[in-house]
Amino acid sequence: MKLKQTPYDFIVEEIPNIDIFKEKKEHAIFILEKQEMDTFEALRLISNNLLISLFEIGYAGLKDKHGLTKQYISIPTKYNITSKKIEKIKLEFVGYYNKKIKIGDLNGNRFTITVRNIQKGDTPGIYSRAKTISEIGVPNYFDSQRFGSVIHKEFIARYLIQKNYEQAVKIFLTKYLKTERKRIKDEKRKILASWNNFEKIDIKNNVFKSVTNEYKKNKNWLEAYRKIPPNLRELFLNAYQSYLWNECLKEIFKRIVGKERLYHIDYNIGYLIFYKKLIDTEIKKIPITFQTISPSMKFSSDFEEEIINYVLSIENINLEDLDIEKETSNFFKTRKREVILKPQEFTISNLELDEINDKGKKKRYKIILSFILPKGSYATIITKRLFGH
Repeated sequence: MKLKQTPYDFIVEEIPNIDIFKEKKEHAIFILEKQEMDTFEALRLISNNLLISLFEIGYAGLKDKHGLTKQYISIPTKYNITSKKIEKIKLEFVGYYNKKIKIGDLNGNRFTITVRNIQKGDTPGIYSRAKTISEIGVPNYFDSQRFGSVIHKEFIARYLIQKNYEQAVKIFLTKYLKTERKRIKDEKRKILASWNNFEKIDIKNNVFKSVTNEYKKNKNWLEAYRKIPPNLRELFLNAYQSYLWNECLKEIFKRIVGKERLYHIDYNIGYLIFYKKLIDTEIKKIPITFQTISPSMKFSSDFEEEIINYVLSIENINLEDLDIEKETSNFFKTRKREVILKPQEFTISNLELDEINDKGKKKRYKIILSFILPKGSYATIITKRLFGH
Protein backbone atom coordinates (compact mmCIF):
# COMPACT_ATOMS: atom_id res chain seq x y z
CA MET A 1 0.00 0.00 0.00
CA LYS A 2 1.03 3.62 -0.50
CA LEU A 3 0.23 6.68 1.59
CA LYS A 4 0.48 10.38 0.69
CA GLN A 5 1.10 10.01 -3.04
CA THR A 6 -0.70 13.33 -3.50
CA PRO A 7 -1.44 16.06 -0.93
CA TYR A 8 -5.15 15.26 -1.22
CA ASP A 9 -4.50 11.67 -0.12
CA PHE A 10 -3.94 12.83 3.47
CA ILE A 11 -6.31 15.55 4.65
CA VAL A 12 -6.26 16.77 8.25
CA GLU A 13 -8.82 19.24 9.61
CA GLU A 14 -8.60 20.61 13.14
CA ILE A 15 -11.64 20.53 15.40
CA PRO A 16 -11.20 23.60 17.63
CA ASN A 17 -12.41 23.97 21.20
CA ILE A 18 -12.60 27.76 21.16
CA ASP A 19 -15.64 29.98 20.68
CA ILE A 20 -15.33 31.97 17.46
CA PHE A 21 -17.24 35.26 17.53
CA LYS A 22 -18.61 37.45 14.73
CA GLU A 23 -18.11 40.65 16.72
CA LYS A 24 -14.62 42.09 16.78
CA LYS A 25 -12.24 40.87 19.51
CA GLU A 26 -8.52 41.19 20.20
CA HIS A 27 -7.51 38.39 17.84
CA ALA A 28 -8.65 37.50 14.33
CA ILE A 29 -9.08 33.77 13.65
CA PHE A 30 -8.08 32.17 10.36
CA ILE A 31 -8.11 28.69 8.90
CA LEU A 32 -4.57 28.08 7.63
CA GLU A 33 -4.62 25.66 4.70
CA LYS A 34 -1.22 24.38 3.63
CA GLN A 35 0.42 21.71 1.46
CA GLU A 36 3.94 20.22 1.56
CA MET A 37 4.94 22.52 4.40
CA ASP A 38 5.13 21.98 8.15
CA THR A 39 3.43 24.33 10.59
CA PHE A 40 6.58 26.17 11.67
CA GLU A 41 7.54 26.83 8.04
CA ALA A 42 4.04 28.13 7.26
CA LEU A 43 4.05 30.44 10.30
CA ARG A 44 7.46 31.82 9.35
CA LEU A 45 6.14 32.51 5.85
CA ILE A 46 3.15 34.38 7.27
CA SER A 47 5.37 36.31 9.66
CA ASN A 48 7.79 37.38 6.92
CA ASN A 49 5.16 38.28 4.34
CA LEU A 50 2.79 40.14 6.64
CA LEU A 51 5.51 41.70 8.82
CA ILE A 52 4.07 40.22 12.01
CA SER A 53 6.20 38.91 14.87
CA LEU A 54 6.20 35.12 14.88
CA PHE A 55 5.48 35.19 18.62
CA GLU A 56 2.20 37.04 18.05
CA ILE A 57 0.74 34.27 15.88
CA GLY A 58 -1.18 31.66 17.86
CA TYR A 59 -1.68 28.03 16.86
CA ALA A 60 -3.21 24.99 18.54
CA GLY A 61 -1.12 22.14 17.17
CA LEU A 62 1.63 21.08 14.77
CA LYS A 63 0.60 19.53 11.48
CA ASP A 64 2.59 17.18 9.26
CA LYS A 65 4.42 18.52 6.21
CA HIS A 66 3.01 15.91 3.86
CA GLY A 67 -0.65 16.25 2.97
CA LEU A 68 -3.33 18.91 2.93
CA THR A 69 -3.93 20.34 6.41
CA LYS A 70 -6.37 22.89 7.77
CA GLN A 71 -5.69 24.38 11.18
CA TYR A 72 -6.76 27.40 13.18
CA ILE A 73 -4.40 30.28 13.90
CA SER A 74 -4.84 33.69 15.52
CA ILE A 75 -3.34 37.04 14.54
CA PRO A 76 -3.84 40.23 16.58
CA THR A 77 -6.72 42.24 15.11
CA LYS A 78 -4.59 45.41 15.08
CA TYR A 79 -2.82 44.15 11.94
CA ASN A 80 -6.09 44.26 9.91
CA ILE A 81 -5.29 41.02 8.06
CA THR A 82 -7.99 39.61 5.78
CA SER A 83 -8.22 36.34 3.86
CA LYS A 84 -5.05 35.92 1.86
CA LYS A 85 -3.05 33.51 -0.32
CA ILE A 86 0.73 33.36 0.19
CA GLU A 87 2.66 30.91 -1.98
CA LYS A 88 1.58 27.39 -0.89
CA ILE A 89 -0.74 28.51 1.91
CA LYS A 90 -4.17 30.09 2.21
CA LEU A 91 -5.54 32.10 5.12
CA GLU A 92 -9.33 32.16 5.41
CA PHE A 93 -10.75 34.62 7.94
CA VAL A 94 -13.50 32.97 10.04
CA GLY A 95 -14.09 35.32 13.00
CA TYR A 96 -12.65 36.59 16.26
CA TYR A 97 -11.48 35.31 19.63
CA ASN A 98 -10.60 37.23 22.78
CA LYS A 99 -7.23 35.48 23.29
CA LYS A 100 -4.27 34.27 21.31
CA ILE A 101 -4.77 30.62 20.33
CA LYS A 102 -2.39 28.41 22.31
CA ILE A 103 -1.11 24.87 22.02
CA GLY A 104 -3.89 22.44 22.91
CA ASP A 105 -6.83 24.66 21.92
CA LEU A 106 -8.44 21.86 19.93
CA ASN A 107 -10.61 18.84 20.60
CA GLY A 108 -9.06 16.69 17.94
CA ASN A 109 -8.55 16.23 14.21
CA ARG A 110 -10.65 14.80 11.40
CA PHE A 111 -8.68 12.69 8.93
CA THR A 112 -9.59 11.72 5.39
CA ILE A 113 -6.95 9.32 4.08
CA THR A 114 -6.71 7.70 0.65
CA VAL A 115 -4.66 4.51 0.77
CA ARG A 116 -3.43 3.42 -2.67
CA ASN A 117 -1.77 0.55 -4.51
CA ILE A 118 -3.87 -2.14 -2.84
CA GLN A 119 -4.21 -5.61 -4.36
CA LYS A 120 -7.64 -7.19 -4.31
CA GLY A 121 -6.34 -10.26 -2.50
CA ASP A 122 -5.32 -8.16 0.49
CA THR A 123 -8.77 -6.75 1.14
CA PRO A 124 -10.37 -9.51 3.28
CA GLY A 125 -7.76 -8.96 6.00
CA ILE A 126 -8.08 -5.18 5.76
CA TYR A 127 -11.85 -5.18 6.18
CA SER A 128 -11.65 -7.81 8.93
CA ARG A 129 -9.22 -5.63 10.92
CA ALA A 130 -11.36 -2.56 10.24
CA LYS A 131 -14.29 -4.21 12.06
CA THR A 132 -12.25 -4.37 15.28
CA ILE A 133 -10.92 -0.79 15.18
CA SER A 134 -13.83 0.92 16.91
CA GLU A 135 -14.31 -1.94 19.41
CA ILE A 136 -10.79 -2.69 20.71
CA GLY A 137 -8.91 0.24 19.18
CA VAL A 138 -5.16 0.33 18.64
CA PRO A 139 -2.19 1.16 20.90
CA ASN A 140 -1.93 4.93 21.23
CA TYR A 141 1.70 5.18 20.12
CA PHE A 142 3.58 8.24 18.97
CA ASP A 143 4.48 7.57 15.34
CA SER A 144 7.48 8.45 13.19
CA GLN A 145 6.38 12.06 12.63
CA ARG A 146 7.09 12.76 16.30
CA PHE A 147 10.75 11.91 15.84
CA GLY A 148 11.86 14.31 13.11
CA SER A 149 14.68 15.57 15.34
CA VAL A 150 16.04 12.02 15.80
CA ILE A 151 18.63 11.35 13.11
CA HIS A 152 20.15 7.85 12.81
CA LYS A 153 18.31 6.98 16.05
CA GLU A 154 20.38 9.46 18.09
CA PHE A 155 18.33 11.39 20.66
CA ILE A 156 19.79 14.78 21.54
CA ALA A 157 18.00 14.55 24.91
CA ARG A 158 19.99 11.42 25.78
CA TYR A 159 23.21 13.43 25.57
CA LEU A 160 21.69 16.22 27.65
CA ILE A 161 20.85 13.71 30.37
CA GLN A 162 24.46 12.46 30.20
CA LYS A 163 25.64 16.11 30.32
CA ASN A 164 27.50 15.52 27.07
CA TYR A 165 26.59 18.94 25.70
CA GLU A 166 29.18 18.90 22.94
CA GLN A 167 27.62 15.80 21.38
CA ALA A 168 24.12 17.30 21.72
CA VAL A 169 25.27 20.42 19.84
CA LYS A 170 27.21 18.36 17.31
CA ILE A 171 24.15 16.32 16.34
CA PHE A 172 22.12 19.50 15.90
CA LEU A 173 24.76 21.25 13.81
CA THR A 174 26.08 18.37 11.69
CA LYS A 175 23.58 15.51 11.33
CA TYR A 176 20.99 15.67 8.56
CA LEU A 177 18.38 13.68 6.72
CA LYS A 178 18.38 13.10 2.96
CA THR A 179 15.14 15.09 2.74
CA GLU A 180 16.65 18.29 4.16
CA ARG A 181 17.30 21.23 1.86
CA LYS A 182 20.64 21.25 0.05
CA ARG A 183 21.79 24.52 1.59
CA ILE A 184 21.18 23.16 5.10
CA LYS A 185 23.05 19.95 4.31
CA ASP A 186 25.93 21.94 2.82
CA GLU A 187 26.16 24.12 5.95
CA LYS A 188 26.16 21.07 8.19
CA ARG A 189 28.90 19.37 6.16
CA LYS A 190 30.97 22.55 6.35
CA ILE A 191 30.54 22.77 10.12
CA LEU A 192 31.50 19.12 10.60
CA ALA A 193 34.65 19.54 8.51
CA SER A 194 35.75 22.42 10.76
CA TRP A 195 34.43 21.09 14.04
CA ASN A 196 37.57 21.94 15.99
CA ASN A 197 37.97 25.38 14.43
CA PHE A 198 34.82 27.41 13.81
CA GLU A 199 36.98 30.45 13.02
CA LYS A 200 37.67 28.99 9.57
CA ILE A 201 34.09 28.95 8.32
CA ASP A 202 31.52 31.51 7.24
CA ILE A 203 28.12 30.25 8.39
CA LYS A 204 25.05 31.68 6.65
CA ASN A 205 22.25 30.06 8.67
CA ASN A 206 21.35 32.46 11.50
CA VAL A 207 20.58 29.74 14.05
CA PHE A 208 23.76 27.79 13.32
CA LYS A 209 25.76 31.04 13.42
CA SER A 210 24.29 31.98 16.82
CA VAL A 211 25.24 28.59 18.30
CA THR A 212 28.79 28.56 16.90
CA ASN A 213 29.42 32.21 17.81
CA GLU A 214 28.43 31.47 21.40
CA TYR A 215 30.95 28.63 21.56
CA LYS A 216 33.69 30.76 19.97
CA LYS A 217 33.04 33.42 22.60
CA ASN A 218 32.84 31.27 25.76
CA LYS A 219 34.19 27.82 24.82
CA ASN A 220 31.18 26.42 26.69
CA TRP A 221 29.07 23.75 24.97
CA LEU A 222 26.14 24.13 27.37
CA GLU A 223 25.88 27.86 26.64
CA ALA A 224 26.14 27.07 22.93
CA TYR A 225 23.30 24.56 23.28
CA ARG A 226 21.11 27.17 24.98
CA LYS A 227 21.39 29.30 21.83
CA ILE A 228 19.30 26.74 19.95
CA PRO A 229 15.74 28.18 19.70
CA PRO A 230 13.54 27.12 22.65
CA ASN A 231 10.90 25.50 20.45
CA LEU A 232 13.51 23.19 18.92
CA ARG A 233 15.00 22.32 22.31
CA GLU A 234 11.51 21.43 23.48
CA LEU A 235 11.11 19.12 20.47
CA PHE A 236 14.30 17.28 21.47
CA LEU A 237 12.85 16.51 24.91
CA ASN A 238 9.42 15.65 23.52
CA ALA A 239 10.97 13.15 21.12
CA TYR A 240 12.81 11.28 23.86
CA GLN A 241 9.87 11.36 26.24
CA SER A 242 7.62 10.03 23.46
CA TYR A 243 10.08 7.22 22.78
CA LEU A 244 10.02 6.27 26.47
CA TRP A 245 6.20 6.30 26.36
CA ASN A 246 6.21 3.95 23.36
CA GLU A 247 8.60 1.60 25.13
CA CYS A 248 6.36 1.58 28.22
CA LEU A 249 3.32 0.82 26.08
CA LYS A 250 5.11 -2.08 24.41
CA GLU A 251 6.01 -3.48 27.81
CA ILE A 252 2.39 -3.21 28.99
CA PHE A 253 1.15 -5.29 26.06
CA LYS A 254 3.97 -7.84 26.40
CA ARG A 255 3.02 -8.40 30.05
CA ILE A 256 -0.76 -8.50 29.63
CA VAL A 257 -1.67 -9.74 26.13
CA GLY A 258 -1.11 -13.33 25.00
CA LYS A 259 2.11 -13.61 23.01
CA GLU A 260 0.35 -15.45 20.19
CA ARG A 261 -1.81 -12.35 19.54
CA LEU A 262 1.04 -9.84 19.37
CA TYR A 263 3.04 -8.79 16.32
CA HIS A 264 5.66 -6.16 15.41
CA ILE A 265 5.55 -3.29 12.92
CA ASP A 266 8.66 -1.20 12.20
CA TYR A 267 8.80 2.56 12.47
CA ASN A 268 11.65 5.02 12.00
CA ILE A 269 13.36 4.46 15.37
CA GLY A 270 12.59 0.82 16.07
CA TYR A 271 9.46 -1.30 16.20
CA LEU A 272 6.00 -1.11 17.74
CA ILE A 273 3.95 -3.97 19.18
CA PHE A 274 0.33 -4.38 18.08
CA TYR A 275 -2.35 -6.85 19.18
CA LYS A 276 -4.61 -8.81 16.83
CA LYS A 277 -7.40 -8.92 19.37
CA LEU A 278 -8.00 -8.65 23.12
CA ILE A 279 -9.92 -10.96 25.44
CA ASP A 280 -12.04 -9.65 28.31
CA THR A 281 -9.52 -10.41 31.07
CA GLU A 282 -6.83 -8.52 29.16
CA ILE A 283 -9.08 -5.52 28.55
CA LYS A 284 -9.71 -5.29 32.29
CA LYS A 285 -5.99 -5.38 33.10
CA ILE A 286 -4.83 -2.80 30.57
CA PRO A 287 -4.73 0.63 32.28
CA ILE A 288 -6.95 3.30 30.75
CA THR A 289 -4.21 5.91 30.97
CA PHE A 290 -0.47 5.93 31.54
CA GLN A 291 1.74 8.88 32.41
CA THR A 292 4.54 10.36 30.36
CA ILE A 293 7.77 10.21 32.33
CA SER A 294 9.23 13.18 34.18
CA PRO A 295 11.41 13.56 37.30
CA SER A 296 8.51 15.12 39.24
CA MET A 297 5.92 12.45 38.46
CA LYS A 298 3.91 10.60 41.10
CA PHE A 299 3.19 6.99 40.19
CA SER A 300 -0.51 6.19 39.93
CA SER A 301 -0.03 2.46 40.61
CA ASP A 302 2.58 -0.16 41.44
CA PHE A 303 2.20 -1.50 37.91
CA GLU A 304 3.00 1.88 36.39
CA GLU A 305 6.04 2.26 38.64
CA GLU A 306 7.26 -1.22 37.72
CA ILE A 307 6.91 -0.58 33.96
CA ILE A 308 8.61 2.83 34.09
CA ASN A 309 11.50 1.63 36.23
CA TYR A 310 12.04 -1.29 33.88
CA VAL A 311 12.12 0.94 30.77
CA LEU A 312 14.46 3.42 32.46
CA SER A 313 16.77 0.60 33.51
CA ILE A 314 17.06 -0.46 29.86
CA GLU A 315 18.05 3.15 29.09
CA ASN A 316 20.52 3.02 32.00
CA ILE A 317 18.98 6.10 33.68
CA ASN A 318 16.67 6.89 36.58
CA LEU A 319 13.99 9.51 37.14
CA GLU A 320 16.37 11.97 38.80
CA ASP A 321 18.58 11.99 35.70
CA LEU A 322 15.72 13.57 33.75
CA ASP A 323 15.89 16.71 35.87
CA ILE A 324 17.81 18.89 33.41
CA GLU A 325 15.83 22.14 33.67
CA LYS A 326 18.50 24.04 35.63
CA GLU A 327 21.12 23.46 32.95
CA THR A 328 19.06 23.58 29.74
CA SER A 329 15.97 25.64 30.72
CA ASN A 330 13.85 22.84 29.25
CA PHE A 331 12.06 20.18 31.23
CA PHE A 332 10.08 16.96 30.91
CA LYS A 333 6.36 17.31 31.68
CA THR A 334 4.11 14.62 33.11
CA ARG A 335 0.68 14.19 31.57
CA LYS A 336 -1.76 11.31 31.32
CA ARG A 337 -2.27 9.76 27.91
CA GLU A 338 -4.80 7.10 26.93
CA VAL A 339 -3.23 3.69 26.38
CA ILE A 340 -5.70 2.56 23.70
CA LEU A 341 -6.83 4.77 20.86
CA LYS A 342 -10.38 4.38 19.53
CA PRO A 343 -11.18 6.48 16.48
CA GLN A 344 -14.59 8.15 16.35
CA GLU A 345 -16.89 8.21 13.30
CA PHE A 346 -14.68 5.62 11.62
CA THR A 347 -15.64 4.71 8.04
CA ILE A 348 -13.89 2.70 5.35
CA SER A 349 -14.92 2.84 1.70
CA ASN A 350 -15.41 0.02 -0.75
CA LEU A 351 -12.56 -0.73 -3.14
CA GLU A 352 -12.15 1.80 -5.93
CA LEU A 353 -9.85 1.62 -8.92
CA ASP A 354 -6.57 3.43 -8.17
CA GLU A 355 -6.16 5.89 -11.04
CA ILE A 356 -2.49 6.50 -10.16
CA ASN A 357 -1.15 2.97 -9.69
CA ASP A 358 -3.44 0.82 -11.83
CA LYS A 359 -1.27 -1.33 -14.12
CA GLY A 360 -3.68 -2.72 -16.67
CA LYS A 361 -4.03 -6.46 -16.06
CA LYS A 362 -2.46 -6.08 -12.59
CA LYS A 363 -5.26 -4.05 -11.09
CA ARG A 364 -4.52 -1.73 -8.18
CA TYR A 365 -7.17 -0.28 -5.92
CA LYS A 366 -7.61 2.46 -3.33
CA ILE A 367 -9.56 2.69 -0.09
CA ILE A 368 -10.67 5.91 1.60
CA LEU A 369 -10.67 6.11 5.40
CA SER A 370 -12.35 8.78 7.50
CA PHE A 371 -12.22 9.18 11.29
CA ILE A 372 -11.70 11.58 14.18
CA LEU A 373 -8.86 11.27 16.70
CA PRO A 374 -8.22 13.19 19.92
CA LYS A 375 -5.42 15.75 19.85
CA GLY A 376 -1.93 14.32 20.06
CA SER A 377 -2.82 10.98 18.46
CA TYR A 378 -1.48 9.72 15.14
CA ALA A 379 -3.61 8.63 12.19
CA THR A 380 -0.75 6.56 10.80
CA ILE A 381 -1.06 4.25 13.80
CA ILE A 382 -4.55 3.42 12.48
CA THR A 383 -3.19 2.72 8.99
CA LYS A 384 -0.38 0.60 10.43
CA ARG A 385 -2.94 -1.60 12.16
CA LEU A 386 -5.15 -1.89 9.06
CA PHE A 387 -2.46 -2.42 6.45
CA GLY A 388 0.40 -3.95 8.47
CA HIS A 389 3.06 -1.33 7.77
